[in-house]
Amino acid sequence: KVRASYGAYNQIDLIGQVTVPVGDSLAIGGAVAWYQRDGFGTNLTTGTEHYNKDVLAGRISAEFTPSDDIFIRIAADKIIDKSNPRHGTRLVGNGTNPVFAPTASVYDTRAGIGDKNKVETQGMSLTAEFGLSDAVTFKSISAYRDGHTDTFIDFDNTPGPVLDVPAFYDDRQFTQEFQLLFEGDRIQGVAGLYYLDARANGAFDTVVGLLNTTTLTSGTVKTKSYAAFADVSFDITEQLKLSGGLRYTKDDKTGTVFRRNYTGIRSPLFGNATAIPGLIHTDSTNNHSFEKLTPRVSLSYQPDDNLNLYASYGKGFKSGGFDMRGDAVFTPTTVNGYEPVTIDSYDIGVNSALLNRKLFANVAVFKSKYKDQQVTVQVPALPSGIASFVDNAGKGDIWGAEVELRAVPSPYFSMNAAFGYTHADYEEFLTFVSGGTTPIDVANAREFQNTPRFTASASATLSGDLAGGTVSFTPAVSMRSDAYLFEIPTPALDPDGYFLVDASAAWTSPDDRIKLSVNLRNLTNEKYRVGG
Repeated sequence: KVRASYGAYNQIDLIGQVTVPVGDSLAIGGAVAWYQRDGFGTNLTTGTEHYNKDVLAGRISAEFTPSDDIFIRIAADKIIDKSNPRHGTRLVGNGTNPVFAPTASVYDTRAGIGDKNKVETQGMSLTAEFGLSDAVTFKSISAYRDGHTDTFIDFDNTPGPVLDVPAFYDDRQFTQEFQLLFEGDRIQGVAGLYYLDARANGAFDTVVGLLNTTTLTSGTVKTKSYAAFADVSFDITEQLKLSGGLRYTKDDKTGTVFRRNYTGIRSPLFGNATAIPGLIHTDSTNNHSFEKLTPRVSLSYQPDDNLNLYASYGKGFKSGGFDMRGDAVFTPTTVNGYEPVTIDSYDIGVNSALLNRKLFANVAVFKSKYKDQQVTVQVPALPSGIASFVDNAGKGDIWGAEVELRAVPSPYFSMNAAFGYTHADYEEFLTFVSGGTTPIDVANAREFQNTPRFTASASATLSGDLAGGTVSFTPAVSMRSDAYLFEIPTPALDPDGYFLVDASAAWTSPDDRIKLSVNLRNLTNEKYRVGG
């Protein structure tokens, strides 16, 4: 199987996949993908492309099936991303200095920190299934993954090191899962054990060039996670089904954080051996264990093939941890870490097929309640500045509804539409204000990040016969309402809502072996902000 694409800004996507049988019980396969694109912006300081793409990915696998009761797969993959860093651009000038002036295009930058960027990740896995009987299967999943990133962030987007952040990140993890699957006439289920051993570490400099100072921040988090789980579905009748699950999770975490000031541009870790060490803000190692029992239950009723009603409840758990940017001088409690967050989720919905299965409608209503929600808060760092850290700042409620519609009035025409409404509010948001040492509730002045209230989309596909094959045409439109970039509303940066208009046309050969397509995206040239 081969796929090739060419697009605007000299975009070239090449994807190849092959599977080769070796005898009756062994198959070997592989795939490679290469993604290239010129930048649609320019670094005006270095002349390098901005917003380009340079990605190479590959995967190999082998599947062994010596009998109907044994299946074994081994797979490995690697991805290398050398796309240039995205530095952003200035929206507001600063005095008369031209390097601080906004650029003519929002996709251009004047960043001077550099254009080298590399993200490399790789992993391998082993999956084995053994049929113990007609109803019971044992499954083992073993996996290892690691990744490394070298990157630069130029926050001021000027040639000088006004606010530059060189950084690297390194991580690795091993997981092992055992499953026992059961499938009977009226009962289906799975029970298992899960183990994770992971380490994530990294470091970055915060360079403030006009003051000739650098703050080095580095840290490591080691995690061992253990879990036992079971999930069972029971057919009470042919129409009524009940399912439930229970999971016990225990996470052991050890966090090490180091934060220090230096005089000079960059610290010794990032190449400046002459930097003069100064105040140590954080030098701590701490550990915590977090455990939780989380249930799930759902009930569904299907009176016929055209209607299904369901309701479900589940409790989610995300363990606490340690803030790798924690500053023990400004916020001494950061060395203690932060607590877990839990969520209670409720869903009620209906799936239906109407008008002799020419119209399909899905409707869902949901609610989620967060407790001890983990958020990043900012507090004044006297005598000047701001300290940013992760804390359990509040309780939050999210509720809303989603509607999906699909109409198929004829084999040659179909329509799809979706609408979503989300109402997200903080019930409690505790933080420090105006240099105070006692946290106060500011929930009425905080908003959920990146959570638009309204989302919608619609598309239609018209198809017919052409040159012995099938041709189709699909216009599409999607919408997203206003959102907030941060918990504190920032009108100068918060993105407005926007519409996107796309269209595509495709021809497929009679044997489905060849497909030719043209895809047009963002036909109205809409610009929308994703960060700031």
